[in-house]
Amino acid sequence: MKLHIKNTVTGVWDALVKGVLTKAASISICFASDQLGAAAKAASLPVTMATDQPAIAVKKIGEYETVAAGQTDQVLGATGAAGDYLDRLIIVPATTSPGVIQIKDGGGSAITIFTGGASSVGNLTAFTIELGLVSLAGAWKVTTGANVSALACGDFT
Repeated sequence: MKLHIKNTVTGVWDALVKGVLTKAASISICFASDQLGAAAKAASLPVTMATDQPAIAVKKIGEYETVAAGQTDQVLGATGAAGDYLDRLIIVPATTSPGVIQIKDGGGSAITIFTGGASSVGNLTAFTIELGLVSLAGAWKVTTGANVSALACGDFT
């Protein structure tokens, strides 16, 4: 038996995510196999796919900001604000024993995302730490230790 639901479900899901479909404007999908034919398809029960959730906001991540080595609580963006999006940090070690990298959400506690330390990296190749975080309390702040810089990517105020 062969069911053709993947493309239909994918299309409906894409429409829901983009906010094109709502609960009030849902569509019905009938599930039937090729082997059962048109009569079975016509007699099948519809399945309605809808959501009560609002459309998912798409965050732009085309912005970036450099953070030099040895910075303390550098604000990302001109002023930063709650709702700013920190997609990723690209860490650039200058030695094989770089310092720590920490982030803060507004005035909150520091969150260590890279510990660094003696011989903590085997080479000087940059690497990425994926975050995908939305600030709840204010501007994102980045602290870099000695011999390590960062490139912050996201959407900053």
